[in-house]
Amino acid sequence: MEVQFFEMLWDCEQCDARELLAKAQRHCPMCGAAQDPKHRYFPEAGKEVEAKGHKYVGIDWVCAYCESPNSAASAFCVNCGGPKDSTKNVTLVQDKAQPPSATLSREAAAVANAFGPAQGQPGMRSSASGFPWLMAILATVMALILIAGSLLTYSFFSKHDETVQLVERSWSRSIDVERFESTRSSSWCDALPTDAYQVTRTREQRSTRQVRDGEECVDSRTDMGDGTFTKHRHCSPRYRSEPVFDARCKYSINRWQVVRTDRTGGSAQLAPTWPNPALGNTWVQGNSLGAERLGGSHETYLVRLQSRKGDAWTCALPHDIWFALTESQTVRIKVRGTGGAVCASLQVGP
Repeated sequence: MEVQFFEMLWDCEQCDARELLAKAQRHCPMCGAAQDPKHRYFPEAGKEVEAKGHKYVGIDWVCAYCESPNSAASAFCVNCGGPKDSTKNVTLVQDKAQPPSATLSREAAAVANAFGPAQGQPGMRSSASGFPWLMAILATVMALILIAGSLLTYSFFSKHDETVQLVERSWSRSIDVERFESTRSSSWCDALPTDAYQVTRTREQRSTRQVRDGEECVDSRTDMGDGTFTKHRHCSPRYRSEPVFDARCKYSINRWQVVRTDRTGGSAQLAPTWPNPALGNTWVQGNSLGAERLGGSHETYLVRLQSRKGDAWTCALPHDIWFALTESQTVRIKVRGTGGAVCASLQVGP
């Protein structure tokens, strides 16, 4: 694909001539001053001047003696005759209107393939290399993040042994009571339970889908480094969201539901006992509506610990360990750097 080149512009500092063509006018037509490549810039969008018949040979080099820009094909400076040896390339201009996420288009890639990495890829420079202060800020931020992460990790994972006193033991036990009841529920009709009844259907939005709706295009410009630039159009598909509707079912269904929970509890002076829930309609055979039954049971055994410094923790322990302990007993436990106790590490000790 043929690449189209356009003229960069420059301003003469000697006579204040403006908007001179960077490729065609290497010297100011008003005063004859040599072009300063540092003053090249992109024209306003829509006012580009095509560099017709231009053959790209690479990035200009800057004369070490008179600082004039010279074609990559020139061995000597056209302004003063200085040699090309050990000279630097001109600094490329970044298009301020170019979106940060823009990448080389197919046309720019064609230029890179045609002229090679040394000449045809001026737009591939790392933007960070031109901003050392930005790299310093990023390095500082990363260092602070690593330090904060190390401190947080140490605080969370570090542990130390603490000798504490058991000041109180307590317990609680509970049993759920369930009743077989008719309840209302809903689901998408393709997941309707087989024992549902009194079913009603409605049409509701279930999800959304993305439908392609044209494309969005932005133009970017790449400084080729020889007084010209190329224009590239970057297009990406644009989508719109469309609702997806489906059948929604509301229905009645018979299920066991927890209707209450009976509890018992107290200190270690009171022996742990289970509650004795009174059930209604226990004579009903099968899963008849209104029938009640015992549900899940739960038990919790807690100890409250206190250190000599006044720090206190409450731990839930297994039944057998809780029963083996007594009030005022000294135990050892590991404590995290954040202050939390590792209850599983509790050991009886002096």
